Amino acid sequence: MWSSKGALRTTNATASTVELVLVDDDAIVRAWVRAAVTGTEFRLAGEAERGAEAVQLVERRRPDILLVDQLLPDWTGTELVKELRRRGWQMPVVLMTSAPREGLNEAAREAGVQGTVVKSGDADVLLATLRSVAGGESAIRAPHPPALRRVQLSSREREILQLVAAGLSNREIAARLEISAETVKTMLYRAFEKLGVRRRSEAVAEAHRRRLLDEPPDLAS
Repeated sequence: MWSSKGALRTTNATASTVELVLVDDDAIVRAWVRAAVTGTEFRLAGEAERGAEAVQLVERRRPDILLVDQLLPDWTGTELVKELRRRGWQMPVVLMTSAPREGLNEAAREAGVQGTVVKSGDADVLLATLRSVAGGESAIRAPHPPALRRVQLSSREREILQLVAAGLSNREIAARLEISAETVKTMLYRAFEKLGVRRRSEAVAEAHRRRLLDEPPDLAS
């Protein structure tokens, strides 16, 4: 099994035993993990509820695998992994979440995580992920959607989209902003290209999804 620097180490356990440290502040989840690994090759070497506590536990227990929740009371799971990597610990890590989270697979890879799993209650999925990382394989396959590509709208593009969302036509937008209808059309096309859409309704929906139109337009003037 793995040492802090990634070299094989010897333990008092049998060669088939994989020692696991669990980090999660939810007692129900910890009980679920305990039940899932009972009777398998995995043995819980310790449990922690907070990131800072987990660092100390890893130093003492020197586990073969770390199973950690992404949302801890003090740190995120990825912050914990980065701190452990900074200290030289190279054991495989499986990151857990209660639901899919946008961009988390990318963040996990960046932090040095080997596996991701959603806490669905399916023990077989958890065990398969643990076995994959224990065998040196990547198991970052939880259904986390990719991070959104950053889109930067100009203030005028955002203003026009806000008015489109309010139901105004190009001609009405032009009159309100005291610009030509052709300029409105041009600005909309630029926004379409940035958002990767082709229609006004799609542009409004995508801009809302990216929280680019959080401030409503001033329709009183």
